[in-house]
Amino acid sequence: MNQDKEDQLVMCGRVVAYVTENGDGIAVSEVADEQAKGVVTLYNKVSGARGGTAKRTKKLTEAAITAKKQLLELLPALLGPLGRVATRLKDDDLRASVTLSNKQLRKLRPLAFIGVVGAVLGSAARTDVGPELAKQGLTPKALQPLGKALDDFRTAQPATRKSIDERVLSGAALEDLLDELLDELRDLDEDMKAFKLIDRPIYDGYVQMRKIISSGGGGGSTSTTKPM
Repeated sequence: MNQDKEDQLVMCGRVVAYVTENGDGIAVSEVADEQAKGVVTLYNKVSGARGGTAKRTKKLTEAAITAKKQLLELLPALLGPLGRVATRLKDDDLRASVTLSNKQLRKLRPLAFIGVVGAVLGSAARTDVGPELAKQGLTPKALQPLGKALDDFRTAQPATRKSIDERVLSGAALEDLLDELLDELRDLDEDMKAFKLIDRPIYDGYVQMRKIISSGGGGGSTSTTKPM
């Protein structure tokens, strides 16, 4: 959602907190009480939909970061021995492909990183290279943690992008829910007008909560949607 929508949602949260805290006072109006409870329910629905996708994205991103960290830690254990094998085999192409610094690896974008690590593991599986690595103790079994880390990163990285894309698409649905919430809030505005006569402090407090504080740069600004 854009910043204006975010500011509106924050305002709705303040209203929900206010009507919940002053529920007993608002309950003297059966209509206002029912409308206020409806606003609370819809607000919780909007907040839940918004937060769920963000949490899924964060979890997947953390998985990708963890997998890459493990790859960067384990990869030198293979690159060094592969360099030695390249020297013994007098294989200049192999030597060039495994002469990678940790700094170079960190700078690679995810898909390029996956490709480079995959190529290194492919070289390790070559029929002429595998036996040489085994002489250094790097058997296929010993290399399994590295292969698993690559699989984990390959799985988590596309999943993260997919979740972010879903988050973008869900933004439209969230905005529709927010518009519905604002419509319900406007109906509550009408019901709260009665509190000018019933309980003026509750009415005045409600009007304060309906102020939208803009956070879009500078010192911010405040506008009020005020029940007349």
